[in-house]
Amino acid sequence: MKRNYKSIIHIIIGLYIANIFISCKNSLGNQMEVGKRERYSVNPNVESGQMETSQYSVDSILTLKIPDGVIEMGIDKISIVNSNVYILDNINNKMYTFDSNGNLRAIIGERGHARGEFIGKPDEFFIDSNNKLHVFDKIGHKINVYNEDGSVDKVIEKNEFYPHSLGMTSNDRYLMYFIDGYKDEKNETELPSSLLLFDKKCKDYKRLIPLREEQKCVISEHTFFQDRDRLSFIPCFSDSVIVFKADTIEKIVSFDFEENILCKDMPEKLEQSEDFSFMSDYQAVLGLNRYQETDSFVYLDYIYQQRGLYWLYNKRTGQIICGSKFFEGLNPYSYYCINGNQIIAYIDNKTVEQFKQFYNNNAFQENLKKSPEYLKDLLEGRIQAPVLIYITLK
Repeated sequence: MKRNYKSIIHIIIGLYIANIFISCKNSLGNQMEVGKRERYSVNPNVESGQMETSQYSVDSILTLKIPDGVIEMGIDKISIVNSNVYILDNINNKMYTFDSNGNLRAIIGERGHARGEFIGKPDEFFIDSNNKLHVFDKIGHKINVYNEDGSVDKVIEKNEFYPHSLGMTSNDRYLMYFIDGYKDEKNETELPSSLLLFDKKCKDYKRLIPLREEQKCVISEHTFFQDRDRLSFIPCFSDSVIVFKADTIEKIVSFDFEENILCKDMPEKLEQSEDFSFMSDYQAVLGLNRYQETDSFVYLDYIYQQRGLYWLYNKRTGQIICGSKFFEGLNPYSYYCINGNQIIAYIDNKTVEQFKQFYNNNAFQENLKKSPEYLKDLLEGRIQAPVLIYITLK
């Protein structure tokens, strides 16, 4: 399994100063009434369940017609809504939207102070129930809202808020994660670190979770992850995930990594020094990086011993796939996401060119025989990258 190197650097080395540490195990349970809890055991040292070609089917292959002049995209996030594809590119600091045929619909991410432009960059996005695109500009303290054709619908500017991350529930309400407090100028109050649920106009709010413990590292800019009617929230350096249905907490999902989760020893290390260099060679689990849950799957992406690892639970069959790859044979995928009952895998141009160098190698050919036919078509030019592969498990 090939992992996007720049994404690993962004997660591990690109940690920046903030003000929050939370352990869901110790804090969340005391702050919320949660009826349902789930816990999964994950062994980071075991790879198992990698699938042969007979165990899955390739439903479709979508070639993305990327803009002229874009040599490489750094995939930070992919969402597929009503067959349209939305991609956040952290190399070019742009968002691209594509139709169901892979045709480019809009490019979003121009820098500037005009309506719909970004003072910072596109940091996060969500699509609401009316197919409008909400893009978060953290530095600009605003949310730009776009129509399906990329035109600007409205801009929500709130100079008093500075959330670390933003999510959107299936009933179109904003969830915001404030790691350094929230200043409510209207009520002349200042809240400590909190998870707040705002109304659709981003004016009134409900404080869901006050976060009591403070530290200075953040693992990722993304803490909210959506699939259809579920929105999942990962507090920084937590071993647990809060899952929302609409704006109601459905459950808390926790992961047991055999006592290796970073949040158990981070406070002592951070109190001793503000030198974060130890993070670059941390040998335990660094933290939960990405989580999605659908009616078919529970999907986790996390960092262990400087490697990106995956854990996928098939609710229908009970099968668990864990390790650095999902499939036997060649794994040129630099990004996975879950869309309903499908696994969506992304392959870029750069990886295809790298794989071509080993095409005549005997070991490479043996792995190619274990791989689906479309990989040979990609290597021999019959299919053009970048592509999205839509896969269903049998």
